[in-house]
Amino acid sequence: MKVPMKWLKEYVDIPMSAEEYASRMVMTGTAVEGVDKTGEQFDKVVVGKILECEAHPDSDHLHVCQVDVGGASPLQIVCGAPNARKGITVAVALEGAHLPGGKIKKGKIRGVESFGMLCSGPELDVPEGLYPHIGDAGIMELADDAPLGCDVKQVFGLGDDIIDFEILANRPDCLSVWGLARESAAVLDEHCVMPEIAVEENGKGTFDDYAKVIVEDSENCPRYCARIITNVKIGPSPMWMREYLYGAGVRPINNIVDITNFVMLETGHPMHAFDLSKVKDHTIVVRRARENETLTTLDGKTHALTPDMLVIADKENATGLAGIMGGEESEIVDDTASVLFECAAFERANNRITARTLGIRTEASGRFEKGVCPATAMEALQRACMLVNMLECGDVVPGAYDNYPNPAPQITVEAEVSRIARRVGVDIPGEAMEDILNRLNIETTLAGDVLTCEVPAWRQDIETDADISEEVLRMYGYDHIPSTLMNGVTMPGKRSAIQAFSDKVRRAMVGMGLFEVLNYSFISPRWLENLELPQDDVRLNAVRIRNPLGEDTSVMRTSLVPSMLNTLAGNLSRSIPEAKVFELSKTFSPTEAGQLPAEHHVLCVGMYGAKVDFYSAKRIVVWLAQIFGVEAQVRAGGDGYYHPGRKAIVSCGNADYACLGEIHPDIAEKFGIEKRVYVAEIDLDALMALEKPIYGVKPLPRFPAVTRDIALVVREDVGAGAMQDAIRKAAGKTLEDVKLFDIYRGEKLGEGVKSVAYSLTFRAPDRTLTDQEIAHAMDKVLSAVE
Repeated sequence: MKVPMKWLKEYVDIPMSAEEYASRMVMTGTAVEGVDKTGEQFDKVVVGKILECEAHPDSDHLHVCQVDVGGASPLQIVCGAPNARKGITVAVALEGAHLPGGKIKKGKIRGVESFGMLCSGPELDVPEGLYPHIGDAGIMELADDAPLGCDVKQVFGLGDDIIDFEILANRPDCLSVWGLARESAAVLDEHCVMPEIAVEENGKGTFDDYAKVIVEDSENCPRYCARIITNVKIGPSPMWMREYLYGAGVRPINNIVDITNFVMLETGHPMHAFDLSKVKDHTIVVRRARENETLTTLDGKTHALTPDMLVIADKENATGLAGIMGGEESEIVDDTASVLFECAAFERANNRITARTLGIRTEASGRFEKGVCPATAMEALQRACMLVNMLECGDVVPGAYDNYPNPAPQITVEAEVSRIARRVGVDIPGEAMEDILNRLNIETTLAGDVLTCEVPAWRQDIETDADISEEVLRMYGYDHIPSTLMNGVTMPGKRSAIQAFSDKVRRAMVGMGLFEVLNYSFISPRWLENLELPQDDVRLNAVRIRNPLGEDTSVMRTSLVPSMLNTLAGNLSRSIPEAKVFELSKTFSPTEAGQLPAEHHVLCVGMYGAKVDFYSAKRIVVWLAQIFGVEAQVRAGGDGYYHPGRKAIVSCGNADYACLGEIHPDIAEKFGIEKRVYVAEIDLDALMALEKPIYGVKPLPRFPAVTRDIALVVREDVGAGAMQDAIRKAAGKTLEDVKLFDIYRGEKLGEGVKSVAYSLTFRAPDRTLTDQEIAHAMDKVLSAVE
């Protein structure tokens, strides 16, 4: 919030420079973003008066002017403005002056010397609202009583120091000049003098003769105040008010609108002025918006409203967004004759949600979001009426509307001096605490060790003794906290079980030549639909994000497969011939209402290329299982987004923990993939539960191994894995290893059959096996496979 120092000094004495004052405020907890000066856009521009104005001898539009700037002799200045004439008071940029457009130098203009420049408003970057002018159409014409030779900044009300405060959400009372004046008085130990508010009610009739107000929603509008101004005379505000508004960053408009903005900045209460002649039946209704209702706001934009939004309406339609922005229908215009001043308090959460939903951010909404004190709303309204009297821009009608059904109770906080001292770590005397709190307008009495604090209504941030402790310490000074060496106990950190397990999985994947990828945890719901899962599949019930970046990132993923396919599609689109990647992340599934989603740790492997096939994915899954001591049992099956003849489920005992296969061509096409791609999904939570520790290693064998090969001719529907399991069980303890090394199909075998060949390795740890032992084992194997 930008505040002119001159405005602050009307209420509190600040006997120091702006920089020193800003430093004092920062050290007591009121942040300052910077200190600026108004009028720094130009210098060496003074008040002058044109004594003579003659036509240029060599131009049909230039004038040669003799200008008195308070010096020993007038300056000769060539000017092309059409309104340059003898006798007017003007702004003169002297030789060497710096303007927004550059530096002024003496020179010759068509043979005539010129020793300066007569300035227009835009050339000085002085807005018309601050000082009236005709823009680029001509030079500025100043008041005739402006002293010649003085700096024009004095005439324009520029040159004041502007303090840019950063007001945090917990101090909405400081979003006002009065609040900052009270805070400054406490920091500087000065006396704060507030204006005495007195209103002359010189209008005819009473409030009820002109308007009717109905508040239908007191929950979202805890207080609503209104007064009527008649015989309104619209015109420019006085110079002092325009100067203050300009310094605070608000554009002056006209006296009525400027009064509402001035009161908002001064008291912290946003106000609104309605042109009463434009309010149907002169009735104001504070209500929720109706279904499908629309409103065109002052910025010319039309907004679709929802029933949870609070609006200010007439008997028929909404005329303004409560606490955010007024509507075009009741806007103040030049011929406005009667005005209804509104000053209210609106519920902060409802105001914030409405403003955010509609994408509107205003000075008013920013204040209501942080919290406006309902108790002081009528005081702000009275201040506005007092300004109407001062500016003589209307007659204040006797009486007011004030709906305040549930006044906030007086908050009294008791705090122990000893407890505050322990909490803040500084031994502060109780008398010093009492003095500090009273300076902060918190009426405090000390009785023994107990401070009894009567909290003013505008300090809505003070509720407990912890808040009192904060106030005492920041005013007493953070520099009183004794310096101590850092003292702490370092706790040895370690990876959690799932983190350590994931690290081991990651190393295994990298060791197998795969690259890790990372994708967002939120995806498009269309991706899940593209997998063509059954309607009752739980993976279609995804957790929706409340405020997504867009529809493409609106749900938390229940499967890593869509993200992996999108990654593979991206690599293929860039003509990368081969890819072997993995993602180690989480999937999310909804739980009971109000609970966080359930998280599942999953590994997803994706690959394609000339040397990649179904068995490449299978080897990765089986090898990963062996690393954790898990026996991998592979059987045909899997989700429908896999190729029906090239998919498998991997289990251990009765627990399925992985699924792999080639992606169905139809599904791949939906992701923009035209080649064969292979994916494996591993449930890491399930695999971790199956992990078996490996206790040591076996010694190198002392006796030779014996190898036997066996080829079995079977039907196509007989699984090679099932036969391998049968061989392993039947061969006994001397079987060291069994490997599938060939599958043959041919005309000689006939249709519907295949030859499956295995290599069996036998070895005993304590002897060399005999032929009889090998033959006996092979007989058992043949019997089992038969």
